[in-house]
Amino acid sequence: MNLENEKLEAELEKYPGQWFVINSNTGHEDKVRQDLLEKVKNQNLGNIIFDVRISKYLTETKSGKETEKNKFPGYIFINMNMTEEAWFIVRNTPGVTGFIGSSGRGAKPFPLTSEEVARMILNDQTQSDPVEPLEPSKEVKPVSGNKVITSGPNATQEKVVYTADFKIGDQVVIQTGPFMNKDGKVIDMDFDKGVAIISIEMFGRYTPTEVEFKNAKILTED
Repeated sequence: MNLENEKLEAELEKYPGQWFVINSNTGHEDKVRQDLLEKVKNQNLGNIIFDVRISKYLTETKSGKETEKNKFPGYIFINMNMTEEAWFIVRNTPGVTGFIGSSGRGAKPFPLTSEEVARMILNDQTQSDPVEPLEPSKEVKPVSGNKVITSGPNATQEKVVYTADFKIGDQVVIQTGPFMNKDGKVIDMDFDKGVAIISIEMFGRYTPTEVEFKNAKILTED
């Protein structure tokens, strides 16, 4: 474990509760977090809910502007005592769809360790690496043709086509980022963007995750 992870893990261990993962509507994570923090303040819940966090990373837009994105869309990390009151308050916060790791019917979810939370919360810059298009001099494997008509009867423009050494249905292992060394099944591929949607097991359930072609490798039998 690197120094940053150790420092964050030590910080997370100071909270008296246990760490759980809330599932929320994607795109509403910040609002759900703010609503929970306001409930803690307004309803004096500081003795049962201690911290609420969202894992984010820095990336750049096409224009070069730096922006933050959620590393785990739809997931919020919360440190709390799993009392009936806290369970009810969190589950009934607008935008919350439930706890990860709960089998439903009132069953309490399993907690995460501080080490697991630190590893997932820590800002991982490897996520911000842009997809690099193939150079024109390199071999291109066309998917549906590697040229498109742009204007005029014969005008053409080279179309960038990304390639991968795997296909839909293959089992692959992720090479970099917060999901490094996790394996999963390829359920979709976008050859225009160079990304694959891989279903990986996370928090006790299978979750679709977008991974660049270059960051995934087909699993081979030993």
